[in-house]
Amino acid sequence: MTNYKLIYDIKKDMWNWRGGTKQVFLGDDFTSNARFIEDDEGREIADKIKDLNKPEAEEILKPYLIRRKNDKNSRLNQFIKLADDEFQQKFIPACEALERITKRPMMADEFIFYITSFPRMPYFYEKQEIYVFDCTAEFWGMPIDGVLHELLHFQFEHYWLQDKQSGVSRLSDDEYIYLKEALTVVLDGDLKPIITVPDEGLQSQRELSRALHKEWVKHYDFDKLVEFGLSVLSKYISLRR
Repeated sequence: MTNYKLIYDIKKDMWNWRGGTKQVFLGDDFTSNARFIEDDEGREIADKIKDLNKPEAEEILKPYLIRRKNDKNSRLNQFIKLADDEFQQKFIPACEALERITKRPMMADEFIFYITSFPRMPYFYEKQEIYVFDCTAEFWGMPIDGVLHELLHFQFEHYWLQDKQSGVSRLSDDEYIYLKEALTVVLDGDLKPIITVPDEGLQSQRELSRALHKEWVKHYDFDKLVEFGLSVLSKYISLRR
């Protein structure tokens, strides 16, 4: 059985705030996601720290995060309880759904989920670590929605990118990222009630995502879907440029 740990670590959270205010990913500026931060003070802090070094940024950020953690009514603390409840109920069914979709077992026996109050969910494949943003359905969807998105990336990297016989292993970094993000559209309404919000991919690659989902519902075969994605990838990347 696949296990997990769900953790809030203020050092990890500060790291994500600092990185998230600077990152641009597939044309999307993550500072634009500041509207999802809990309050005006947090949004102002995100704007202040984006050009600061680590000590300067943490001097501003740490007191704010400590107050959030000490406030039992903060969204952060409400989310920690909500996520704990949801993971207990849905984590195993979510892993089983990914195994059905990819037709492969989960690539690891245990995962670590770090709760973060900044709207970015980076992951580390080698450590099986994923950051989980502290929001609920009215913002980004429930916790398990984002986790499924990232765990599908883990499956894709492990079973396709690492397979030297697969065409995925021969993609450039840019091509690989573009394809893996678009493939998350397989996490659609068929997975309700495990998920609450179907995954439509990133706005910057919406046309490829739609083409992949149209192909997916023809056969529900992830291997065939990957091959289809490889065959049309250059067309959709060229459209982005």
